[in-house]
Amino acid sequence: MKALSGFAEYFWLLAMNIKPVENRKWSLTRQIKRDDLPVTVYLHCSKTPVSAEDKAFILSKLTPEQRRQFEWVNWDSLRGCIIGEVTITDEVTNEDIGHPATRSRWFFGPYGFVVKDGKLYDRPVKCRGQLGFFEVNLEALKT
Repeated sequence: MKALSGFAEYFWLLAMNIKPVENRKWSLTRQIKRDDLPVTVYLHCSKTPVSAEDKAFILSKLTPEQRRQFEWVNWDSLRGCIIGEVTITDEVTNEDIGHPATRSRWFFGPYGFVVKDGKLYDRPVKCRGQLGFFEVNLEALKT
């Protein structure tokens, strides 16, 4: 199955079904055909933490309960690991005015992968990340 790398803090939000769109500067279609959607992908957390500015942005978007959950996460334990999965159902751009994903408080484009059915794994799985989408054999990594 394919995996996608990103910041742990944002990918945790995807896996928890809090954030419905993953923002990118590049189009999904450079690696996945629209005809192949929906597609389920692993969420791989990069080793780099978000900036203080990004963390403040995230916290400003969360409900008090979500904020409590977010602040309890041991982010270092997620970095460099696959933490869950999500299904990508569509892609939107800044031009898709009126689409529910572009109206989301989480969308800031220029491209957004619309996601659903996030699953946070009980245990992160160590995995070396790559840019873009990359293939992962999760069962082989668990052994």
